[in-house]
Amino acid sequence: WTYSCIHCVRTLPYITKWDRTYRDKGLVIIGVHAPEFEFEKDVGNVKNALQAHNIEYPVAIDNKLDTWTAFKNRYWPAHYLIDKDGKVVYTHFGEGNYAETENNIRHLLGLDAKADAGSETPVISKGQTPETYLGTSRAEHFASPEKLATNNGIFSLPKFLPTDHWALSGKWRVEDERIISQQAGAKLQLNFTAGKVFLVLGTQDGKPITATLALNGEPISAATGKDAPNSILTVKEHTLYELVNQPSVKNGLLEITASESGLEAYAFTFGN
Repeated sequence: WTYSCIHCVRTLPYITKWDRTYRDKGLVIIGVHAPEFEFEKDVGNVKNALQAHNIEYPVAIDNKLDTWTAFKNRYWPAHYLIDKDGKVVYTHFGEGNYAETENNIRHLLGLDAKADAGSETPVISKGQTPETYLGTSRAEHFASPEKLATNNGIFSLPKFLPTDHWALSGKWRVEDERIISQQAGAKLQLNFTAGKVFLVLGTQDGKPITATLALNGEPISAATGKDAPNSILTVKEHTLYELVNQPSVKNGLLEITASESGLEAYAFTFGN
């Protein structure tokens, strides 16, 4: 897992509950924190995340991805159940399958299976915008007229922004895994389809920076995410921020305007 990944974050309530429920029955949970972005290698950031998510089981720091490689892993999150003889007997990649995973835990502990938990609420809807990276190493669907290249650049918005595409205006520095605002008023636009919109953000020097949000050209009101009250987002640390929380899956045009230089943006993720 890694702490700024929404798919990992949504699994943590289940895992911490299993830890509380089954620890005294023999379950040992070990988290392996495998960073996706450079800032996730900071042990202080990981410790803050453990506290925020009430994680009490041990977490190994896999900054060189040695454990990731040894398991031939390709996913955040990835769950491995290992029996008392040290054999991996069950794996699940991504979100979901919580009832199945828990029943496998119970089986390994010699407990009866629980009743099926019923249908799980899907977190990905049909037609939902895919995870969208902003740095040059994995960027796709960039729609500004200017080329996205590793350098400082001045960008402009296209006349039309297609669905699932993003664009910039103003001065930005573009790097392999992030983009960084270089002036007040620099904008990031995204045409998305989802219920919720999340964005991994940080600041260049650790100083809080604000950003103003608009949805379809208007301040976000009832659909604002928990981290952007009154359409104002304050970025204090490198982590995942919830920007939009609509009651249903809808198409929308999100615009983020930086109050000053130094706002870092890494990747958009989505949910229902």
